[in-house]
Amino acid sequence: MPSQRHHEPGDLYVKIRVKFPDSLDQNKVHLLESVLPPRKAVEKFPRSINMEEVELETPDPRQRERAADDAMDEDEGEPRVQCSNQ
Repeated sequence: MPSQRHHEPGDLYVKIRVKFPDSLDQNKVHLLESVLPPRKAVEKFPRSINMEEVELETPDPRQRERAADDAMDEDEGEPRVQCSNQ
């Protein structure tokens, strides 16, 4: 971008926000494929690899706090090991 105060051109920063739809009509997929770069091939793994499909969940911070409290309750009544200088 030209600058009126300086003789050197400046940088132009453009911020683009894209909102993706939650679902897409299967009849319109070909329209997207015609304007986007070609898809990358899906990586195939050898049969010797043991894979398991899982679903990730957003962790609940309250559960983490409860787990930490429970672990401390288990330690009650047991002697604590302390480090000492020799």
